[in-house]
Amino acid sequence: MSELFESTAIKDMVLANRFVRSATWEGLAADDGAVTPRLIDVQAQLALGGVGLVISGHAYVSREGQALSWQLGVDSDGSIPGLTAMADAVHAAGGKIALQLAHAGSRGAFQISGIEPMGPSVMETDSGPVGREMTIGDIEEAADAFARAAARARGAGFDAVQIHAAHGYLLSQYLSPYFNKRKDDYGGGIENRARLPVEVLKAIRKAVGSAFPVLIKLNSEDFLPGGLTVQEMIEAAVMLEEAGIDAIEISGGTFLSGKNKPSRTGTQDP
Repeated sequence: MSELFESTAIKDMVLANRFVRSATWEGLAADDGAVTPRLIDVQAQLALGGVGLVISGHAYVSREGQALSWQLGVDSDGSIPGLTAMADAVHAAGGKIALQLAHAGSRGAFQISGIEPMGPSVMETDSGPVGREMTIGDIEEAADAFARAAARARGAGFDAVQIHAAHGYLLSQYLSPYFNKRKDDYGGGIENRARLPVEVLKAIRKAVGSAFPVLIKLNSEDFLPGGLTVQEMIEAAVMLEEAGIDAIEISGGTFLSGKNKPSRTGTQDP
C-alpha cells in the first residue's frame, strides 16, 4: 500500500492518511467573515471524501488583513460559534481540520475594510505606492492578532492551525527582499526578514500551548527578480524548526509572479 494511505501524526493529531487539502479561498463566508452552511458543507464533504487533513481557506486575523470579499474571518470572538460548527462537521465526517491564519499585508482590501493596508515597506506598483510601512507597534499587534486567532481556533475545536507565510501576503512580504526594504531589525538579511514569522510562531505557541500542532505555509521562492530564493527559504525553514514549528507546507509565487502566481481560476456551483 502506498504511504499516502498510511496513518500519520503531527504532535498528538493523528491523521487517517497523508492526504492534505491545501488552503484556498472558497468565497463562501458571509460578508462579515462568518462561517456559512455552504462553507461548512465544503469542508465536511472533503473529509467524507477521505482527505485526512482539511486546511481551511485563509482566515484573516485582523480586519485590515482581509484580502477578499466573502473571506473567512477569525478576528473576533464572534467567529467562534461558526468555527465550532465547522470543526464539528469535519470531525463527524471522520476528518481532522486546521485553520489557516492569514494577514494580507499590503494586499489588504481597503475597499472592503476601509483601513489603509500596511506591510513591511510601502509597496511600489505601476499605479503608484500602496499601503504604509508598519511601525514596531504595528508589528507587535500583528503578532498578537495571530496569537489571538490561534486561541480562537483551538477553542473552537480545530485540531491545528497553519500560519500563512506564502504568496505575497504579510509574512511572505517580510520574508521577501522584493517587498521588504526595511533598514531595521526586520529587514536586510534573511535572519532579520524571518524575524516576524518566527515571532508570530512564538506568540501562537504561547497562546495554544506546546502540544497543539502549529504548521506553516512557505514560498519555495517568489519567482520574482530580487525575491525570496530557495536557499533563503531553507534558512528560514531551519529557523522556524528551531523555534518549534511542527510541519511546513511548501508553495510558491506571488500575485506579481506572472505565470507562476499562486491563484487559479475555479468554478462554483450556483
